[in-house]
Amino acid sequence: MIILSQFPWWIFLIVVLLAFICELTDSSLGMGYGTTLTPVLLLMGFDAMQIVPAVLLSEFLTGIVSAIFHSLFKNMTLGRNKVAAGNPVINSENNITNLTTGGGQSLTTISTPKKQTLVEKVNELTLDTKVIIVLTFFGILGTLASVIISTIFGYNTIFKFGVKVYIGIMVFAMGVLILSLRKKQMRFSFKKIICLGTIAGAKKGISGGGYGPLTVSGQILSGREGKNAIASTSLSEGIICFVGALAFLITSIITSSISGGPISFGNWELAPFIVGGAIFSAPLAALITKKVKNRWLIIIVGIVTVVLGLFSLTKTVLAFTGIW
Repeated sequence: MIILSQFPWWIFLIVVLLAFICELTDSSLGMGYGTTLTPVLLLMGFDAMQIVPAVLLSEFLTGIVSAIFHSLFKNMTLGRNKVAAGNPVINSENNITNLTTGGGQSLTTISTPKKQTLVEKVNELTLDTKVIIVLTFFGILGTLASVIISTIFGYNTIFKFGVKVYIGIMVFAMGVLILSLRKKQMRFSFKKIICLGTIAGAKKGISGGGYGPLTVSGQILSGREGKNAIASTSLSEGIICFVGALAFLITSIITSSISGGPISFGNWELAPFIVGGAIFSAPLAALITKKVKNRWLIIIVGIVTVVLGLFSLTKTVLAFTGIW
């Protein structure tokens, strides 16, 4: 393990700046943080075990902060839908409903509150909230499934290479589709969102990156607006990264306990620098998303998705051949 004290102090200023720039791109477009930052830090000489937990923790914290500002800037709407206008006026404290008869006479009735079913409560949620729940739930399932599959295959190099190539081609193809179909109105479907969350989560579990390009581009192709897709991805990815960071922490504790040595909580030394740079970009990123028109946002997302797909494919092939 490389000791951080071996690096000169100005290297950490560069790390903060890189985290700021990468997160600014990620929170404003919903992609590019881990995919870009991780290989750059590796090239700078940091160890993967120093980078991964720090990136996971920073993505969790910035996901929460980014979601707050995306919500404030109306890039997404969380919670329950507002009560439609024209419904009877109900006094929530006394369950009193005021009605008016045809002759103008006012009647007051007291009704017994009806307990809502789970389905009714879910139906009252905004579309953004529903999509985030679905992406998060199936993303976590996909992540766990990928870990199990990787364990069965013994982290086989050929298997992981094949998966990364497949995902890289998929990301590239989705970017091309976004650009090709940008003027066509896509029909929204939760089935697409479920498949999307599972595949993106599996990609996250196997390689640690690629969640954003898949979920943002996939949501747009599923009929979602660009701003809503970006904001929803930021929050869902943040929650999934929390699960990843927690798993890393638990794994470190269990591994160190089995080895008989002192209890280890993992290496988090790089985290303050990455978190510090990333978290301050979230408000600016949410504002950029709000200001850019949706049609331009879709074009930018399409181009960035194509570039990240090509970058992922190139990095995977070069790493497999030993060049990277």
